[in-house]
Amino acid sequence: MLQKIITIIIWLVIASLLILLIIYGVSTSDFKNLKKYENEDYGISNVRDKMQNPSKKKQEFAKERFYTNRVTIKSSTMANLGDFTVNIAGDKKLILNISLKYKNKDGNSWLSTNGVKNEILVKGDVLRDAVIHTFSNSNSARATNNKMKKELVQNINAYLSEGEIEEVYFNRFLIQ
Repeated sequence: MLQKIITIIIWLVIASLLILLIIYGVSTSDFKNLKKYENEDYGISNVRDKMQNPSKKKQEFAKERFYTNRVTIKSSTMANLGDFTVNIAGDKKLILNISLKYKNKDGNSWLSTNGVKNEILVKGDVLRDAVIHTFSNSNSARATNNKMKKELVQNINAYLSEGEIEEVYFNRFLIQ
């Protein structure tokens, strides 16, 4: 009988400890920061309204993603000159996106400062003009070969003083 009483007391102590732990957990938790998920209306009128009136963040992303003439630095050796649309060979149009691999003129790219990056950003409009000028003087047969890439490198490097372009990469290249 004494053993039954001791077992009951042990179970009561364990149960009361569990209840105290639960009460402590609830009292110290922050339920105010929980998000409420409301039932969203997926009706056709709501979907149409969201498609016709996208958020500002989506509009900015779409502008930057699908057409940009902004020069950006992608990494310590890569820059993007943005999108181009150039008339070539009379009635044909060339649509392209160009990235450049660059380095310091002295060749010590690991010792370089941000001088080359800043130069590319500052002279971005001039570099874009050099690309447009190079392609507008070409025909569609010449636009895709390695000679054209070399000509692009020469024309762009003519405007750079702190750095130089090693390679030109076409991210998008479409002749219409």
